[in-house]
Amino acid sequence: MAILSKIRQRTVFLIVIIALALFSFVLADVIRQGGFTSSKSMNTIGVVGDREISREEFAKMVENRIQQSQGQVSTIQAVNQIWDSKVLNLLLDQELDKLGLEVGSDQITNVMAEQLAGNPTFSNEAGFFDVQKVKQYVAEIKISSPNEMYPQWLNFEKSIETIAKSELYYDMIRAGIGATKLEAKQAYQMQNSNLDLSFVRIPFDKAADVEVSKADISSYIKKNKSAFSQKAERDINYVFFKEASSSEDIETVESELEKLLDDQEVYNSVTKENEVQKGLKTTDDIEEFVNINSDAPYSDRYYFEYQLPEDIKSDILKMNAGDVIGPHQSDNSMSLIKMIDQKQMVDSVSVKHILVTFEGANVDPSVTRTNDEAKTLADSLQNVISKDKDQFAELATSFSADKQSIENGGDLEWVAYGSLVEEFNDYVFSKDAGHIGVVETDFGYHVVQVTDKKNPKEAYKIARIVKSVEPSDETLNSLYRETSNFELAAKDASIEDAAKEKDLKVVPVNRMNNLDETISKLGEQRSIIKWAFEEETNVGDINRFDISGGYVVAELVKKTPEGVQTVEEASETVTPILKAQKQAKEIMSQIESSDLDDLAAQFGVSVEKAAAVNMGSPVLAGAGREPKVVGAAFALDVNEVSQPIQGEKGVYLVKLLLKQDAPDLPNYVSQANKETQKRVQTFNQKLQRLNGENNINPVYKALKETSEIKDKRSMFY
Repeated sequence: MAILSKIRQRTVFLIVIIALALFSFVLADVIRQGGFTSSKSMNTIGVVGDREISREEFAKMVENRIQQSQGQVSTIQAVNQIWDSKVLNLLLDQELDKLGLEVGSDQITNVMAEQLAGNPTFSNEAGFFDVQKVKQYVAEIKISSPNEMYPQWLNFEKSIETIAKSELYYDMIRAGIGATKLEAKQAYQMQNSNLDLSFVRIPFDKAADVEVSKADISSYIKKNKSAFSQKAERDINYVFFKEASSSEDIETVESELEKLLDDQEVYNSVTKENEVQKGLKTTDDIEEFVNINSDAPYSDRYYFEYQLPEDIKSDILKMNAGDVIGPHQSDNSMSLIKMIDQKQMVDSVSVKHILVTFEGANVDPSVTRTNDEAKTLADSLQNVISKDKDQFAELATSFSADKQSIENGGDLEWVAYGSLVEEFNDYVFSKDAGHIGVVETDFGYHVVQVTDKKNPKEAYKIARIVKSVEPSDETLNSLYRETSNFELAAKDASIEDAAKEKDLKVVPVNRMNNLDETISKLGEQRSIIKWAFEEETNVGDINRFDISGGYVVAELVKKTPEGVQTVEEASETVTPILKAQKQAKEIMSQIESSDLDDLAAQFGVSVEKAAAVNMGSPVLAGAGREPKVVGAAFALDVNEVSQPIQGEKGVYLVKLLLKQDAPDLPNYVSQANKETQKRVQTFNQKLQRLNGENNINPVYKALKETSEIKDKRSMFY
């Protein structure tokens, strides 16, 4: 009771303590999420300049892109495409606002006509874009769909205005990249003026070996920061534990198949008596037997030798009707095979057809005829063609729903056996050349004319009972235990040490970006990549992932932050550059004469010559491409010797022997036009590429470099 009394006396104190604890818990979460404004920031997927990109709007655009691609574009690909497009539009919007560019109604109408060309909703009877149709459409949706379609149209109008302004902006850029007559003259002279020269090349290794310090590399990086900027990257090591059937699993399936070969005595629970159940060797109904016992349905068709599975082809070719082989293992399945029949068949036919479809066949939504009406029309067409085969092409053009074959008068030309739908295939290959008839498929009624047959070959009809070999629960449980034990062992040491102990293969994955979606040999694995980039994941951390087909145990081995490369990271690139500079400086300090023969003797090299050298192809015989050296030679007078020049392959001294200036042209207008056309063409080509490491849209690149962009895509995808 005394204790309870003390607690009551300190009630207010306890409430304050509990409140502070709760507040600190909430505050910690707020700080972790980025402050009290985190709810707003979580609704924003990015910021471009002063414009935010709504997460909800962005997600809808990504979903639409995926649907439009019909599965051809992955989620991350769609995210990247929408991001680049959205960022470019926002950058352009802000740039256009700064410039104060305005466009007239005529320019907007022209862009709208391009965007809506061919759309029947906005076209007149002649098929041309009609502004009045647009006005009528907008008036209708403003009343009928004020909350959905009308706002969408307003967004479309805004995008059209942006496109019109962008085209004006791009035209201004094109006007600014034109070549002047002076530039054209310089380009002409560079391409057509030639030099003859002699030179001495002193390779860098003629100097003593030099040391490049960390301070040297650091100084070089500071002077060339843009060349050493890097994105955030991660390196991981992983071990893959693949789900695979055990030998016991294979033996179980093999035993099940063996039981299907011969007749068996089974107990009938209805009649309370034992009955004989026929096996594959003796069954009278092969189709039913296969469909009951196989994972793959029975296929009532013939196969030519080249269509048989390679792994069992040789065995099948030795079989006679009624023979059975197996069980045979192939990849993740086992099978039994029975030879049903073999005969000579042609492997291809030349055939024409007219497809008469009907409503509900999902071929042509504009067709309203019924199934019976389609059958009647097909029979009628058959009668006409039977009397006059020359009318086939004309009738195909008028009545066939197969748009592709219409262009060829309904002629499918040569068709291989098994390449068409089953009903059509069986029909045309069972008829003689010259036959005209009607066959029904799910697409409608086909009026068929078999025009020719060729290549008779031996064909085989086989029955195949296939059973998949899947890992059993016991096998899967064993794999899970193995993976878990490996994960624990790796956490105690490292993945490499644990893998070495178990003789497992470690796969390294280097330089992953935060929006990558695939991992070498594993395919799409966003969960692993996201884990590697989480702030809480540290170098040395190990995690297990349940993926399709097994488990992955991964270790984060390196975190590369976004920014400028460290001395260690840049060392491999910078060291050879600085080493060449230091060796060149040492060689230059040792040069005692400007006479090429004396210099060659001093360094144990030879005097070399190069003829007809120009800036269009600045190549020196025996030395390769040396634009800096050739450029310096153009500044010399005949018989003048240059100062020492550091080139790509060493230090050079050059003596100009002969200079042949290109003859002046009457004017350089034509040259300027060609150069302008070349520049504009290059600009237009790059403009079509929204993004890419090497060929980036030049406008996009320039605007990105001068704008502040916050990218939060990896937080949500």
